[in-house]
Amino acid sequence: MNPETTIEEEVLKRVKPDKSERKKIERVCQEFLGLVDDHLTGPEKPRLVGSVSKGTYLKDPDIDVFVNFPLSTSKEGMEEKILKLGRKILDEPEERYAEHPYIHGFFQGFKVDVVPCYDIDDISQMRSAVDRTPFHTDHIIENLSKEQKDEAILIKAYLKGIDAYGAEAKVWGFSGYLCELLVLHYGSFREVLKNAKDWRPGKTIELVEGEKNFDDPLVVIDPVDPERNVASPVSMEKFALFVLSAKQFLKRPDIKFFFPKEISLKSDEKLYDVLERRSSNFLGLRFSRPDIVKDNLYPQVQKCINKLEHQLVHKDFDIIHTDYFVKSRRILLLFETEQRELTGIEQHKGPPVWVNNTEDFIEKHGEEVYIQDQRLWVDRERDKTEIKEVMKEIMKEVDLGSDINPLLPEEAEFIENEKLVEEEKKALNEFLDRTFPWER
Repeated sequence: MNPETTIEEEVLKRVKPDKSERKKIERVCQEFLGLVDDHLTGPEKPRLVGSVSKGTYLKDPDIDVFVNFPLSTSKEGMEEKILKLGRKILDEPEERYAEHPYIHGFFQGFKVDVVPCYDIDDISQMRSAVDRTPFHTDHIIENLSKEQKDEAILIKAYLKGIDAYGAEAKVWGFSGYLCELLVLHYGSFREVLKNAKDWRPGKTIELVEGEKNFDDPLVVIDPVDPERNVASPVSMEKFALFVLSAKQFLKRPDIKFFFPKEISLKSDEKLYDVLERRSSNFLGLRFSRPDIVKDNLYPQVQKCINKLEHQLVHKDFDIIHTDYFVKSRRILLLFETEQRELTGIEQHKGPPVWVNNTEDFIEKHGEEVYIQDQRLWVDRERDKTEIKEVMKEIMKEVDLGSDINPLLPEEAEFIENEKLVEEEKKALNEFLDRTFPWER
């Protein structure tokens, strides 16, 4: 990097579309809007929304087109019309789902979403969450200055670099609209970070006076709809990551925050050494990827691994780390535990000796009952002690997701320790990596 060039200037050169790229995107958008309009046969009208319409987009942006329908249109009719239209004019059309179905695909090489919404004059007429989006677009266009558009691009590129950009379930991070509101509130990319370094869970930013209380790590009241927290998708983990990164960047600014290196892959020998040194148990659970849209897939996979972890802890396994990997055809859940097998007995807790049902506990468990501290206990044999067998039992008994349940345990495949090096080397590398993106 040229020493006379600031980090921000260098980043903008790399992520902001140049004049010719912007002209191409504008042309493609106009052509696509015209094509959509030609295929609409009623009073509906398409409009461009999202980052492209606001001028806050990075290179290779998604194009978001909303089609406004009269309030008299049925929800089913609106959705059916958009899905049918999208299949006609998009390459590789794919039905997706937010609060209701929309169509995703490609047009002249650009990713495009075509979304139906109601043509409302006021937010009070809103029938679904997507009806807010045109109001969000208008608010940013009307309030964000030309200079602040570049600042919004910077914060988006920064969050993308630390893996905290995007409100979808795969990330649980900061949406584009949230980035724009933060720049509106604080003024610039640097000012956002200077303030973020001091945030604590429950941090609230009221761009307008809020009408509800929210129990989220970050609360940013939507100026378009004061009953909504724009930051509600931001998980505690991504909130904490952003706060930490802000501290680290301001202390030692580096372009690596925007453009981190890929995780370096360890050789088989080094992986074997790591497994031996940790002397813990590594277990992979692999099964077919359900044929459902990503918006539904990721929440189910997260639910599945969270419930398995909770149940394993409940059954006395000590969990060190868990993670999941969604591949084109398979799902891989990874667990690192302190033990592969439990002892043959477990302590079963009874009541304190001074409550009334002690006799019932003694009668049920007989002569094996003993006192530890102030409470009755009994040692009893475990039905299953090996982690794979315990996990199979959990799969039979616990709801792990409507589209995942039919796959478990029959289609489940277990891979342990050294086998993971042979069959899931890339995932195991990522699982073992504990560096922050900007440290690689």
